[in-house]
Amino acid sequence: MQIKRIPLFIASSFALGLLWFQPAGMAAPPVTLPNSSMITSREQPVVSADKTTYNESTGRYTLQGNVRITIGGRTFTTDEAKISSQTLQIWTDGHTELHEGELCFTGDAIYAELAGNTAWFFGIRCGLKRPGLVIHADNMNYNWETHIVTFDGHVYCTQHGYNTTASHLEFDLEKNAIVG
Repeated sequence: MQIKRIPLFIASSFALGLLWFQPAGMAAPPVTLPNSSMITSREQPVVSADKTTYNESTGRYTLQGNVRITIGGRTFTTDEAKISSQTLQIWTDGHTELHEGELCFTGDAIYAELAGNTAWFFGIRCGLKRPGLVIHADNMNYNWETHIVTFDGHVYCTQHGYNTTASHLEFDLEKNAIVG
């Protein structure tokens, strides 16, 4: 299998540098990009997929099969994704997971702002798991700066053997407790 690297030029008022796309399953070399006001040099995305196409008119990459996007200690895996080269927004479709340390978030679809701090999860498989904690809901969003996860819809929480149901629930991952 030949490694194919396709540079993704970020077009915005700030020069963001290059992203590298390569086939899934291949070890990604570290990519150092120039600093920008949107993303720090330590948080540059590394993206891999079985198939990658680019639409010049929309500025979006379409990724299919074994999609993996890693940025700032977080790894998104999914069946299909689109990523904007201008805004670093991603949209996923198909079983999607977000891993951050021991945390595992799941959803059928995600919208996330990689240059921002939040991911929104949708579908029938929205959930959060880590040792001693499982929460499922109709939809949820995760703010990785505040470490708060907001769940809406049919929410079911199991924490250390205790069950909670609600239509809205906020969970603070740092305090390991329900808040709000």
